[in-house]
Amino acid sequence: MWKKYIFLFLIFLTAVSCRKDKVAWTSDWVVPLINDTLLINDYVNDSTLGVNNNQTIQVIVDRNLIDLDLSSLIEIPDTSVDQSFSIAFPSIEFAPGSSFIDEVKEHEFSFEDIALTTARIKSGIASIRIENPVSTIGVFTISLPGVYKNGVEFSITQNVAGGTGANPGIGTLILDLSGYTIDMTGVTGQLYNVIQSRMKVVTDPQGPTVSITNQDVFKTKVTFEGLTVDYAKGYFGNIVFSDTTSVDLEALSKIIGGAINIEDINLEMVIRNGIKVRAKGQITKFESVNFGNNAVELDHPLFGQNFNIDPALGSWNNIVPSELSFLFDQSTGNMEGFLENLGSQYNVGYSIELNPLGNTSSGNDVIYPQSNLGIDLRANFPLLLGADNLTLRDTFEIDFKNDNKLLRIESGKLILNTSNSFPYGAKINLELLDETYESLNQITSTGAISPAQINVNGDGHVPIDESIEFILEEETADLLSETKFIKVTAVFNSTSFNNNTIYANAALKILLMSEFKLKTEL
Repeated sequence: MWKKYIFLFLIFLTAVSCRKDKVAWTSDWVVPLINDTLLINDYVNDSTLGVNNNQTIQVIVDRNLIDLDLSSLIEIPDTSVDQSFSIAFPSIEFAPGSSFIDEVKEHEFSFEDIALTTARIKSGIASIRIENPVSTIGVFTISLPGVYKNGVEFSITQNVAGGTGANPGIGTLILDLSGYTIDMTGVTGQLYNVIQSRMKVVTDPQGPTVSITNQDVFKTKVTFEGLTVDYAKGYFGNIVFSDTTSVDLEALSKIIGGAINIEDINLEMVIRNGIKVRAKGQITKFESVNFGNNAVELDHPLFGQNFNIDPALGSWNNIVPSELSFLFDQSTGNMEGFLENLGSQYNVGYSIELNPLGNTSSGNDVIYPQSNLGIDLRANFPLLLGADNLTLRDTFEIDFKNDNKLLRIESGKLILNTSNSFPYGAKINLELLDETYESLNQITSTGAISPAQINVNGDGHVPIDESIEFILEEETADLLSETKFIKVTAVFNSTSFNNNTIYANAALKILLMSEFKLKTEL
């Protein structure tokens, strides 16, 4: 089909090219430019909004503001465990397969203020180096008493080639320690931060009788690297987490002016402790920053004051975090003003200190794989929202492709077709922008979007379909060839500033069309 039209157009161009006079004609051009929809249902079931039985909207928020990285709570430093052995006699001969070394040693991890009795490795490796100073193969068994996985003790056996005292035979291994649990109480079970190593050496069962002197030193070195834990028990020391974190709500960044009225507020900030350790904390700031960089700091009687945080209860898969709640409603400080500031960024300052009174648990601090420590925001109240010159702004990419050599817009208009089922009316303005987002011209409308009315069942609003025209003057039409973006500004107002119920069918659909009269010259 398209080939047919192109062929006819080429015949037409050939015919008119033989004429000496210019040919000109006018035509209408109707093209859709922007098609967009704001649906309240897009925010339902997203930990933001819910729908009640009567189809009204309920604000149901359960958001994590802060989740502290507990991987730094227990940091096991990279540690090397060295073990060496030499016989006490000048010289002894050993028959093939003779066991002549079987020794256990204790080594201490160098924690600063932490006393661990048990730790389970989440990730990390052990690098093992073995030195054999005698001329025949040595069978080395390196084990770590008290280090178990699935009930099996960590142990590795390696044949190491023979060598000399000056140039010993070398054996190396790299082992994954993930999932191993370390008992750090030592041989007596009364210590902490201790790991044991055991070296056992047997002469080559298939080799010759070997003579070993007290100058022959057998060595092993186990190096622990990058150890992180997901379970630990002991005393975790006095640790302070302190910071100010920002939470950005990008959708609200499009609000650039106006005011809202929110009713029946019920908001809760929760300090959550999933570690079996006592703590104290402080909320130093909860701040809303809006489009105009206006900051409103939330007031609460407990903000800026120290509060105690209880340890978690339970264990492993049934760990129950302790929670400390701050409740807010219209009577709490400046809650309404805080929310109605329409912040697109929220700054939360906090300080949490573990074990503020020292080792009060007698070494029974515990962290589990499911343990967490953070701050949550929860809300549950009906969405009753009033709008007073609430101004939203968004920018859309566009290209009119107006080539002045062939086509020229003589006159025209932009038509905004709308379908609105929100209880708010709106005035719409358009602004033409060039490729650098600089303003070329503003276009005002001849009408406005009307607020929707409640249906006869009282469970939704009846959509209102309207068209709004934006007349293009000649000088504005000439700017379309430079236009790369259209900025849409909508100023919303509610009929009443109070008790505006929003229903589940709330939507605003817009379709921006161009309707131009073009003049073409050849």
